[in-house]
Amino acid sequence: MKRANNYLRVALAIGALVSLPSISHAADLGDGCCSDLQERVAELEATTARKGNRKVSLAISGYVAQELTWWDDGAESNAYLHGLGPTQATHVKFTGEAQFAPGWTAGYTLRLQNLADNPFGRNATTGAAINQSSPDFNQGINVQMSFWYVQSKDLGRVGVGRQAPASKSAAMLTDQSGTQIIDNYTFLAGFPQFGIRRNGVLVPGMTWGQLGYCYAQNVPLGGDCDGLVMNSVRYDSPVFGGLSFSASWGEDDDWQIAARYAGRWNEFKVLLGAGYSENTDKGISGTVVMVSKDSQFFQAGGYIEHEPTGLFVHAAYGHEDNNDALLTNGSVAPNSHHWYVKSGIRKKWNSLGATVIYGDYAEYDDQLGPAALQLGATGSKFSRYGGGIAQEIDAAAMTVYLKVQHYGADVSGTTALTDLQGLDLVSVGGLINF
Repeated sequence: MKRANNYLRVALAIGALVSLPSISHAADLGDGCCSDLQERVAELEATTARKGNRKVSLAISGYVAQELTWWDDGAESNAYLHGLGPTQATHVKFTGEAQFAPGWTAGYTLRLQNLADNPFGRNATTGAAINQSSPDFNQGINVQMSFWYVQSKDLGRVGVGRQAPASKSAAMLTDQSGTQIIDNYTFLAGFPQFGIRRNGVLVPGMTWGQLGYCYAQNVPLGGDCDGLVMNSVRYDSPVFGGLSFSASWGEDDDWQIAARYAGRWNEFKVLLGAGYSENTDKGISGTVVMVSKDSQFFQAGGYIEHEPTGLFVHAAYGHEDNNDALLTNGSVAPNSHHWYVKSGIRKKWNSLGATVIYGDYAEYDDQLGPAALQLGATGSKFSRYGGGIAQEIDAAAMTVYLKVQHYGADVSGTTALTDLQGLDLVSVGGLINF
């Protein structure tokens, strides 16, 4: 009520001053005539919500993403409503910074993500996950990032806290087609916890994620094997002619380096990224599957788009070397690699915004998880292919899309994993930014 009265009094005072210009010019105003108005304005300012604390700014951003997926594993089919996995999920981000000297700023990022219907996650104790038996897996609200940084225009930036390590998504984020969030070579937007069938029966302990396993983080990421957010110190160089470098150390211990490039060559948009990491933390994701650990991961990727036509190609590659590490179940962690290609066209054919039509193919070779190794698997080839169409709606900062995917695999070394049935997925979804 007090604030409403303040607004009313200020409005009346300003209205009176504006509507009586002849009187204001004729009168002897004196030094103290407007003191009451000034006091009211000062009081109003003191009770108004501000962005930040006048020294450090505050910006709020993020997006909401939701998907409806119909699936068929050869013996059963159903439809699930769900979000995207970690990093890709619905989130809100608070950022801000302040300049404390010429060319120097300090800032922060706090990112909260909604994992209430997470298709990627799994409870290590109970085995609960989104799979053929359950359409839900609720991990609630998660603090994905929380870090501060100091940045110099000439020297670069140092960040401290829970953040993305240096090489996270170095290959994947080169994809500028507009479909990177909804479809990429990781399982962050996939279904790694779905069981695999053989002769119509689920193979005990086997999921699709067991054929796309990454020992660097002890999770079925598929690609970007050492890319989970962690407590770390990270340095990013300034950009020199489109080229930048990054390095990070995360506890206990994860070392990463990366290089990134973005530029235009005549009529072509070009992005390149490469990264290398070394991880010796046995329990980095909270699940211990190795007796000892020394995992190295290399990744490289790129994107090229002919801007006049909208034709584009994105490709990514990753290789994980586990140095014959012994697992807790007595198996030996294999070395593995994967590669991915996405190609299509991005064109503005209507007034809504750009339309993206694409096809993609991913292959994961010998990315055998602990359960697959325990069943006697010695080699594997897991193929995922499909495509989709996405329509951007510029006026609403929104994207709606349809995508189809097929999972198929061949496994050697054991009869328990021969003649595996595939998994088909059709998803429709939307993502709106704010």
